[in-house]
Amino acid sequence: MKYIRRALEIDSILEDESLFLFGPRMTGKTAYIENELQKEAILSITFLDGDTLDAFKQNPVLLRSMLHGKDEGFVIIDEVQLFPRILLDVQHVMTHSDIQFLLTGSSARKIKKSGNNLLGGRAGIIYMHPLVWKEVEDKNPSLDDILGSGMLPKVFQSKNPQILLRNYVRAYLETEIAAEGERRDLDKFNDFIAFAASENTELMNFSNVSRDIGMSADTIKNWYQILVDTFIGHYLRPYRKGTKRVPVNTAKFYFFDVGVARTAARMPVPSENMTEYGKLFENYIFMELKAYMDYNMTDDGFYFWRTREGYEVDFVIEGKAAIEVKTSKNITNKELRGLRAFMEEGVVKDYILVCREQFERTTEDGIRIIPWKLFLTQLWNGDII
Repeated sequence: MKYIRRALEIDSILEDESLFLFGPRMTGKTAYIENELQKEAILSITFLDGDTLDAFKQNPVLLRSMLHGKDEGFVIIDEVQLFPRILLDVQHVMTHSDIQFLLTGSSARKIKKSGNNLLGGRAGIIYMHPLVWKEVEDKNPSLDDILGSGMLPKVFQSKNPQILLRNYVRAYLETEIAAEGERRDLDKFNDFIAFAASENTELMNFSNVSRDIGMSADTIKNWYQILVDTFIGHYLRPYRKGTKRVPVNTAKFYFFDVGVARTAARMPVPSENMTEYGKLFENYIFMELKAYMDYNMTDDGFYFWRTREGYEVDFVIEGKAAIEVKTSKNITNKELRGLRAFMEEGVVKDYILVCREQFERTTEDGIRIIPWKLFLTQLWNGDII
């Protein structure tokens, strides 16, 4: 598989600060390290190597001796959740030297459950996402290709993406929940994954999921939290600072990758005639917005807006932009209804509708209608947020 250079740039940060780099498996953390960072590191360790993991388990303070005589530079420790005990030594080294650390992992939950904290705030946190538009723009993928395969690097470049996606859902998600001590409920959890994926982008309702899966609401909440802690999904909170209309107070849930979400929901490869096509498109734009904000470490509030009367805007970047996503190739006034209602709140500067029209245009009241590829190019150029 050819390596695709990533949009994430953290080498300059590591000169002054240690970092946790979190993200689900197969987002490309290890490949990123090997191709873009490893040559600059004074030491690189991966606990995916069984012999390395065994050596550290037998000698928990091995790190100190490996770094003896070194006082600066940065160290890479890959998949740190497999041996969270090492964080005690990491903290010791950080306290007694100018060495910085890049610590990668696919589960913050495992670190917390082990009794180790995330270095007590001594390290920043950044997230690795699947591929983003800036990284694949030169390949000019179609929307159908993206919604079909998703953006995990190996899957995106595969000739058989559906096989890889099925294996990911069956093996990785089951492995994660088994590692969280829920082995006795694997069948129920698999049903939950399918249900959560089918409800992807929708308002959350723990009671409905509980009833359909046959597990308690507390268990369902815990399982959603496992998805969050393993970076498989993200909550999107409602924007509630408006004053003109009463907003809902229920969050939405988005999977980290549109291909994984579709496969987990047991949907076929999408076509524009599918009712779920719009949901998948919305999920994809969410992925790009979330990745852009994480990679650029912005502090902008990220929300959706929905009122009890049914007005809705898919994404609100606080103080900056309201963004609606539609699959239409010919936008009508009806599809601008939510943005126009949100305009009355007067809390952002730009109003944008992302769609499949051919050309960019602006309505008389200032709503920018932007083709999806152009929108993503503008996003990664820093012209949207």
